[in-house]
Amino acid sequence: MYWIKFILIAALLLVVLLVGIEFSTLHADPVTINYLLGTVTLPLSVAVISAFSAGAILTALIGAFMVFPLRWQVARLRQAVSSKDQEIQTLNRKVGREAR
Repeated sequence: MYWIKFILIAALLLVVLLVGIEFSTLHADPVTINYLLGTVTLPLSVAVISAFSAGAILTALIGAFMVFPLRWQVARLRQAVSSKDQEIQTLNRKVGREAR
């Protein structure tokens, strides 16, 4: 099962790489980008890939800061449920002994 997942991810990355290479060869015209600190002239493909990469990194960081605390909370709650289940089982055993 692990190998299938690895092969699918590798194939997807290869397709993305090939599409990126094709995009960069078709769109090599220079464009001027104006931003707060000045201007810069870059090929269109580099500008688009840079913007996409920055967006992906920001999304991953924001997602990580939202998901990790929730995962920690779920782990703490599961541990609390587990301890309560053990307590319930212990009480059930005590009640079972006293009923006899």
